[in-house]
Amino acid sequence: MKTLPVLFLAIPLMACAGGDLTPPTRKTRASAARLQSDHSSMFKPTLTLSPKTVTLAPGETQSFSAQINYEPDGPRFPRQPVAWSVVEAGGGEITRTGLYTAPSSPGSYHVKAEREDHPGISDTATVTVVSKAAPAPPKQ
Repeated sequence: MKTLPVLFLAIPLMACAGGDLTPPTRKTRASAARLQSDHSSMFKPTLTLSPKTVTLAPGETQSFSAQINYEPDGPRFPRQPVAWSVVEAGGGEITRTGLYTAPSSPGSYHVKAEREDHPGISDTATVTVVSKAAPAPPKQ
């Protein structure tokens, strides 16, 4: 007797569930695959590094940021999937969060950010390291 009321509730709910309960056919699977293929071929991953150019004194720091786009239905990452590097050996250091420290030697260096989720998509910024200017002579 106790299962009777539950059974009467379950039948109307099943009838109202809606949707197509038939298994997918070869045609519907092919259509879904084509839509997914069309979607992924339209997505163009990008990465934009900011700032693009900066001038620093030896030992100074600069924070860089990378703006990336995500696929509309793709995964969202807790940390941006960006790998940071300095192109030239001895050209300074950069952390995994994009904080650059200029080297002690003046020169022109390049900071590179590359997408980890789409290898080959990267952007580069130019860092010019200049020696500190000598202090101005005192006024007489």
